[in-house]
Amino acid sequence: MDGVTSVIMAAAVADFRPAEQAAEKIKRDGNYCLELEPNPDILAGLGKRPDKPFLVGFAAETNKLLDHAQGKIERKNLDMIVANDVTAPGAGFSVDTNIISIIDRDGQMTDFPLMSKEDVAGVILDHMLKLKKKRRLLA
Repeated sequence: MDGVTSVIMAAAVADFRPAEQAAEKIKRDGNYCLELEPNPDILAGLGKRPDKPFLVGFAAETNKLLDHAQGKIERKNLDMIVANDVTAPGAGFSVDTNIISIIDRDGQMTDFPLMSKEDVAGVILDHMLKLKKKRRLLA
């Protein structure tokens, strides 16, 4: 991670993968039970590094938004998380708008209203840069 100062993980790899790889194509004969195992958590791995960059994660949740977001900050050693309730009208995956809250590792939370996802991207970058500048001044 030489020279990397910030990482924004806006998308996660799949949480799970097949536990075993089939040697050949699985035929469609009857039922099939697929056993899954967790994939490595890339963001949590970055949070454990001695040269940890400024880490921004995301919490797209359907319930207990703030609890899940704060838990991710702690578990993954994040500097900032962007949280959104994907069940809220105008937010989530199949629309061009979103409603977010940004929480930093000190517990400061800022709520943002419904806006375009392009504007959300700008808000995230602005917030990240302000936090990084503030931490440099305090260091």
